[in-house]
Amino acid sequence: MTAPPGTPVQPPPSPDPEEGRGQVALTAVVLLALGAGAVFWAGMSLGGSTVGRDAQEQEAIEAFSQAYRNIADDFIGSAVPEEVLEGALDGMVDALDDPYSNYMSAAEFDAALDDAYGEFEGVGAEMDTTDAEGESCEVIDDECQLRVMRVLPDAPAEAAGLLAGDVVVSVDGELLEGTTIGDSVTNIRGPRGTDVTLGIEREGDELDIDITRDTVAFEDVHSTTLAEGQVGYISIDSFSGNASSDFEDALEAQLDAGIDRLIVDVRDDPGGFVDATVEISSQFIEDGAVFWEEYADGSLISVDVTGEGIATDPELDVVLLVNGGSASASEILGGALQDSGRAQLVGETTFGKGSVQEWNELPGETGGIRLSVARWLTRDKNSIDGVGLTPDHVVELEGERFWANDREPDPSTDLQLQTAIALLLDEPLPTPAPSPSPSAEASPEPSA
Repeated sequence: MTAPPGTPVQPPPSPDPEEGRGQVALTAVVLLALGAGAVFWAGMSLGGSTVGRDAQEQEAIEAFSQAYRNIADDFIGSAVPEEVLEGALDGMVDALDDPYSNYMSAAEFDAALDDAYGEFEGVGAEMDTTDAEGESCEVIDDECQLRVMRVLPDAPAEAAGLLAGDVVVSVDGELLEGTTIGDSVTNIRGPRGTDVTLGIEREGDELDIDITRDTVAFEDVHSTTLAEGQVGYISIDSFSGNASSDFEDALEAQLDAGIDRLIVDVRDDPGGFVDATVEISSQFIEDGAVFWEEYADGSLISVDVTGEGIATDPELDVVLLVNGGSASASEILGGALQDSGRAQLVGETTFGKGSVQEWNELPGETGGIRLSVARWLTRDKNSIDGVGLTPDHVVELEGERFWANDREPDPSTDLQLQTAIALLLDEPLPTPAPSPSPSAEASPEPSA
């Protein structure tokens, strides 16, 4: 979506996955310890420009090369050149002390791109490392477990009997203790047609589950109606390569059915392709900027709507549901709809991911670097970085995550969704149920 700083270009169209991945516009994957260890995305482009190098930069490059040669030629211990290079690249980017800039190995780089395109080869299960309290953690040990969060419909994992809540303890007989989620997921993924055995713990039992890997596609857009057909509902799990076209199809179906009240749900949506959020924003906004990019040299570049929206009529009332897991591209959409007055935001303050990353695929099989190169501002030129978007109607949601029931919207248990429906139907807004007093007796659980 972006060019090198100072280059005034508009975002290119979404890439063809079969074409050169070193030249495409995407959004950056960042693993953050937020909630269920969500994967967050922020705007970026792959590749970069060739520019002149000053003397200081040239000296740094020469110093790096000489250090590498000294190690490769003279080190008395065993040194694997690939590991030495990866360690140097990782340390270089880590020294920037930027949570959104990082080095990725070739396998990690390819896996991140696969996720962005909306399909990958593997078993088809969402996983996270969590402790006993459900908080995200990093290194798998007795206190930190790799847990299956969701099994994708019709995926190999579902066919093999893997279930949400299963704890993965080994892959092909190798225990996961001491590894990270990135290492583990890389080992679980693999080419279609190959087999993998997951050793799991389930309700005190230990099981081995054999799975034949296949190509797995994400279904990031889900659509239904609520309030006895009076309100349309479209959720976006991530802004993948197919999200904008799938969203347009869902939106067109809602409009054809006569829907004039719509809820768009991007709660816990970590982001994705910036192209996708521009196109989805453009469905509702007739003209002007979706957002702005601000570079280190002070240049400010607008990223404008496409002018091809099918839902720009203000007679269509829109509410956007957001929460602390709505990040990056989700926040671009939220900022555009809020600043334009096209939608009311309901929920909780968003994550606050307001920087732009550039992805650069390195030569050979050395992976790639993701680097923060710009900040993005909302349509009204407000920065949300570290702050997030404040909803028009702040509604806290306690207890289970809103998608606990297989991501199906359930207004009876979802106060944020209840509020959105009430706003659209001009009904009194619901109020949170009062917390029971310490002396109150809990109602017994129903028995079967």
